[in-house]
Amino acid sequence: MKRAMAFVLVCLIASTALADTITVAAAISLKDALSKVAEQYKTDTGQVVEFTLGASGQLASQIQNGAPIDLFISAANKQVDDLAKAGVVDNATRRVVAGNSLVLIVRAASKASPDSLKALTDATVAKIAIGEPKSVPAGQYAQQALKHVGVADAVKDKLIFAGNVRQVLDYVERGEVTAGLVYATDAKVSGDKVRITCTVDDADHDPIVYPAVLVSASKQQAAATKFVDYILSDKGQAKLKEYGFAPPPPPPQPTTQPTR
Repeated sequence: MKRAMAFVLVCLIASTALADTITVAAAISLKDALSKVAEQYKTDTGQVVEFTLGASGQLASQIQNGAPIDLFISAANKQVDDLAKAGVVDNATRRVVAGNSLVLIVRAASKASPDSLKALTDATVAKIAIGEPKSVPAGQYAQQALKHVGVADAVKDKLIFAGNVRQVLDYVERGEVTAGLVYATDAKVSGDKVRITCTVDDADHDPIVYPAVLVSASKQQAAATKFVDYILSDKGQAKLKEYGFAPPPPPPQPTTQPTR
């Protein structure tokens, strides 16, 4: 009898642990920082977070097609907007958890050193890697910036499109391209393998933000909400800052109507 009760207790504990596990689909640029946040979260709460990482557009497509995801953290608003319009995510739960910046990088040993986007038109720059704009937010931001400074047409034949921003970083590290446009956090992760030659002006592209939103079909919405709360806590934000992420922008203040 005691053995039977012990077995039931073990099964209940295992079932509870499984119920607390959430699956988060997150932009791959968050990989290193978010895994550390999840480790600390497990230490503090006992709850387990599993990740599916990739380009935000690809992840959004998976969620649209019914992938068992509880929480989506995109590297841009567009993917969340599209899923919200389709009724796949609960837009009321959307919260921005971090920000970032776009930088131009070259391999550390490279002789090329384009110090602006306009310098990418120089003959010394043979190939430029960016994320595929259709599915990779970093590529969308890069394309916006190239257009904004007026060099998009001049460099279009030099562009090499990557499946995600980490693949851009890999191309630059291996010397397969002269330069690449990645997030500042990716360059930080690469360490001494690459050099940042310029930081792209924020005014040249849409604000780089990471919105988190609950997936409507999730059975773990309460647990997923707790994890988002943790990311936005002092502990979570400190870990993201350690990896180079900017804090989320303050929410817009409501406008007040003048009294008559």
